[in-house]
Amino acid sequence: MTPIDEIKSRLDVVEVVGSYIRLKKAGKDYKAFCPFHKEKNPSFFVSPSKQIWHCFSCNAGGDIFSFVEKIEGIEFSDALRSLAKRAGVVLKREDPQIRSQRNILYSICEEATEFFQKELQKNNPVQNYLENRGLKTETINDFKIGFAPDSWDLLYSHLTELGFKEKDIELAGLIVKKEKTTAEKRNYYDRFRSRIMFPLCDLSGQVLGFTGRIFFAKGGSASGGGDEKTAKYVNTPETLIYNKSRVIYGLDKAKVDIRKKDNCVVVEGQMDLIMAHQAGTKNAVATSGTALTSEHLEILKRYTENLVFCFDSDAGGENATKRAISLAQQFEFNIKIVLLPKGKKDPAEIIKENPEQWEKILEKTKPIMEFYFENTISKYPEHLNVDQKREIAKELLYPIKNIANAIEQSHWVQVLASKLKVEEKVLTETLKRIKAREAGDENFSAPQITKSERIKDLEERLLGVALKHGQLDYLFENIKEGYFKNLEMKKLFNALKNKKELSKEENYLKDYLIFKAEYCELEDKYILPEINCCIKEIKAYNIKEEMRKITLDIKEAEQKSKKDDLKKLKEKFSKLTEELNQLN
Repeated sequence: MTPIDEIKSRLDVVEVVGSYIRLKKAGKDYKAFCPFHKEKNPSFFVSPSKQIWHCFSCNAGGDIFSFVEKIEGIEFSDALRSLAKRAGVVLKREDPQIRSQRNILYSICEEATEFFQKELQKNNPVQNYLENRGLKTETINDFKIGFAPDSWDLLYSHLTELGFKEKDIELAGLIVKKEKTTAEKRNYYDRFRSRIMFPLCDLSGQVLGFTGRIFFAKGGSASGGGDEKTAKYVNTPETLIYNKSRVIYGLDKAKVDIRKKDNCVVVEGQMDLIMAHQAGTKNAVATSGTALTSEHLEILKRYTENLVFCFDSDAGGENATKRAISLAQQFEFNIKIVLLPKGKKDPAEIIKENPEQWEKILEKTKPIMEFYFENTISKYPEHLNVDQKREIAKELLYPIKNIANAIEQSHWVQVLASKLKVEEKVLTETLKRIKAREAGDENFSAPQITKSERIKDLEERLLGVALKHGQLDYLFENIKEGYFKNLEMKKLFNALKNKKELSKEENYLKDYLIFKAEYCELEDKYILPEINCCIKEIKAYNIKEEMRKITLDIKEAEQKSKKDDLKKLKEKFSKLTEELNQLN
């Protein structure tokens, strides 16, 4: 048994897909909103009996490997590695399928993580600092927190001694090439020095990179020889395996609880996230110093439609909250806000002092529009002048515009009109002008389906219905050789007709076609009419294609004055026209 077959025998497609998106039972199959495109009705189905998945809207589909590849944005070798780890299957190092640049970088990051963890165990001041911040030993170990020592090349030396090449360590983002080098000195130095290290992981827990927080010794100077101006946080740069727009800190640990609670708490920093998990808020994730992106929200949407934002109470946190809300509204999330008590900077501080207070704060979330109104109006005096009213309207009409529900939107226009003591119709007109200005960006043209795509879909439907309902013999009687244009469909049809043993790929295609036919159920009385309808449309398409080619040949014959050829071509064209008319 190959490693791929062994992994498939140990992992169920429902379990694998269900660990990324919310699945609901639909007869003998499972359905969900497709994670690969935006849709209002679920068209993504998973078949336990066939161990495959397919979206009948965007036409993506495959097995557990193709799903992990697509949803993680990785290559097959990486999906193989990830699923092997999950299935407990040991891959041999000589297997060419796992030899890739990406896997070398994964190995380097794993070794670096262990190195940083061991260095933390040697450093009492850093351990004391983490303890004073409220972290327990088991939490530190669970999140694999480490320490990059105050050295220019300690990690570099460690990794090269293990046999890793300088160029690969640089590609992993862990060392930096010097601008100027001398013969007696090394060309590289460690990117992270005197920093507390937080590993950044993918959804399966593989380390992709790091965030390093500067550690200052007593007295305020950096223990690494720097000063207070040293960057507080340093992140791994974009690498072959680390893309900051796709990595959400803590999601690998939170995804199960997010799905169970159907709710996700979004905090700002690593310490906020770690302390939240330690306090029992296991459904929390962190933006970890980067702005929330569309890709982040697309990933979160797979697990829940309910977000609770709890960012720091400083100006930066307030701005980050507003940006995050605006973007999340576009994805139609249900959004609430946690407002921290005055004098409390961040969730980590609250949890350290009083974990019970944190639980109570989470129970008192505010809807986003209440947050916007309170936050905006509190900046102005009780009695407003015209300029102040204009500024408040300008600030609040944009979030009101983003509300999808018309009744809710109208309600908040009324509230704003009351607060500003202006006529509601004035705000309504202003809102219309804002929408009109942005209409050019919001128009969307759906992609047009090409004829070849339509025919491929018809061929799949035809053979799938015949397979599902035992009508292959009817097809064999009514379809000639060469009827199918799609090469894979043609090969499968011929193999079935000639009763040949199906290949692995042909078996998969057969299962997929039956699965697709199951998606659109047919009553018995409609089975043959459906088959005949598909045959008729495909025949019409094939005739039109042939007529198009003959038209070009006729033009060429006319230009070259080939009268005999011209006569034959016209006769053939006339015959095809009659066949087409008979079909209509």
